[in-house]
Amino acid sequence: MNRIFKEWVSARSFFMRLVRELSVPQEGGERMDRGWEEALKDNVRELVEGLGYECVQVAFKTEHYRKTLQVFIDLLGGVNVNDCETVSKALNRFLDEEDLPELPKGYYLEVSSPGLERPLTTPEHYRRFRGREATVRTFELLEGRKKHTGTIERSDETAVTLLTETGECLIPFEGIREAFLVFRGLEPKGRKKPSNRKDRKKRKVQSCRADNEEER
Repeated sequence: MNRIFKEWVSARSFFMRLVRELSVPQEGGERMDRGWEEALKDNVRELVEGLGYECVQVAFKTEHYRKTLQVFIDLLGGVNVNDCETVSKALNRFLDEEDLPELPKGYYLEVSSPGLERPLTTPEHYRRFRGREATVRTFELLEGRKKHTGTIERSDETAVTLLTETGECLIPFEGIREAFLVFRGLEPKGRKKPSNRKDRKKRKVQSCRADNEEER
């Protein structure tokens, strides 16, 4: 029974996203200090970049009462499971050695690629993906809305300009809650397929009528 249990634990610990619980002691149930959180993110970025990877984003997420330290990494040719494992092990060593009391017990570490709709977190990201479609969510209403989707026109160190359906929209970086690229998938080529069963039946009838007329 012990052998089976150990094998199950070993298999469970290596998912594609390499999720592993961090058993770090906590002091009380107080909310984490924002300044401490930002300092930890800076240390994580420095460690990831020191390993030769781009640190796309470091964020704390809470989903279904599970708190996660989420780290997105990237390389010019993309990342694989081995890359995620390398970074995950290095981060685990760092967190264990530091024995950070501010990090509550039960946190998970999640290391993965940013995916097709990668986050945009720095001015350089916006410059790199100029011409691509992106969605930007703001803390406050801007031009009557908090969600803005459009093409990245230009960016400097203080703001990004999106070309939306209503025109150009200048969004200061300090007002951005989150931003990410938009992936629409492969657009269908040629004539569009009928959108529903009724349309397909209608086209089939028209095709039959055309064949009958040719036979006459």
